[in-house]
Amino acid sequence: MIDVVIAGGGPAGSSAAIALAGAGLQALIIDKSPFPRNKACGEYLSAGAVAQLRELGVDRTLAPLAAPLDGIRLSGNGARVELRFSQAGWSLPRLRLDDELLRAALDRGAAFLQARIEDVREEESGSLLTVREPSGETRDLPARFVIGADGAQSIVARKCGLSAAPHGEQRFALGGHYAGLRDLDRFVEMFVEGSSYFAVNPFDAAHANIMVIVREKDLSARKNDVDRFIRERARALSGDSARFAEARLEGKRVAVGPLAHSTRAVTAGNVLLAGDAAGFIDPFTGQGVYLALRAGIAAGRAIVEAVASPSSARRAIEHYGADLSGEMRRRAKLSWIVRSFVGYAALSKRAARNVERDPERAQVLIDAIAGCGPVEPALRLGTLLRLVA
Repeated sequence: MIDVVIAGGGPAGSSAAIALAGAGLQALIIDKSPFPRNKACGEYLSAGAVAQLRELGVDRTLAPLAAPLDGIRLSGNGARVELRFSQAGWSLPRLRLDDELLRAALDRGAAFLQARIEDVREEESGSLLTVREPSGETRDLPARFVIGADGAQSIVARKCGLSAAPHGEQRFALGGHYAGLRDLDRFVEMFVEGSSYFAVNPFDAAHANIMVIVREKDLSARKNDVDRFIRERARALSGDSARFAEARLEGKRVAVGPLAHSTRAVTAGNVLLAGDAAGFIDPFTGQGVYLALRAGIAAGRAIVEAVASPSSARRAIEHYGADLSGEMRRRAKLSWIVRSFVGYAALSKRAARNVERDPERAQVLIDAIAGCGPVEPALRLGTLLRLVA
């Protein structure tokens, strides 16, 4: 029997494997894709995510591959505000991030299997997973613990009865790596209009990750001309017809959606969910990779504690579930607060004027979102009123 099977080789799964390897536990990572592989993502890493990579011991390898980011510029409803980070973030392609994390996990003793998980069943001694390999062959794998880090369409969450029905308007993300851009610097740029937004995450002065978030009905209407649609949305949301006029896609276009995944709980028996599998937070505030790394490390440590002290195993798993659920609720509130300020013209214009005069008004909120400051003060009414007072 395998100690831990981890579904998904992304940041959550690989970070969990690294945490497990440190305690000498056997971990098998299963992913349907061969690595290295591209992943639809804004490719922004907050200061908190960089700190997690430092904790995992991979920051020195990744730092030369990353471009530093000093802050974010938000534009919407005729308002524009520039917000500086207290600590620098990174712009880093997921192709490199995920591959390096997986490599670090394998170097520390984890194993990797390219296969598709088709079923997860609870048994008295743990779980039994049915996987299908690229050859088409299926086999069963017994595991003491399972970590579901297989994304927003998590098969582990679904098979273990942890998924909840999605609600609200369905949205999709489109984009990729673009060249031919102008005047990029060390700031992420976000252009917002209603439920749609357009994000530019720069790699250098002329190259960037561009992602456009759109409603399902808008995507359906333009599915045969996506690249032109992306350029049109970029011009419309940014109000600048020149900066993006010569933008050209490099490599493959990426798409992901719907951007919604909810769970009833993040644990069931000896199964723990991590990353987007545990619940999807609006990518607008760029908290996804931070949460994935945090949850992966915490899931690995919870299992280490459960194995070391079987009498306390249930308490260790429950503590993980309560801690992660609470953190995700707090970060979902942060995302909602920022979207509210940007989405309403009166609020956004007033907040932009106040922050331009006194940038410190927004620093508590920015640090909380970036994972380098406490969340609770950012959620206090006084903090929020200070932005618009």
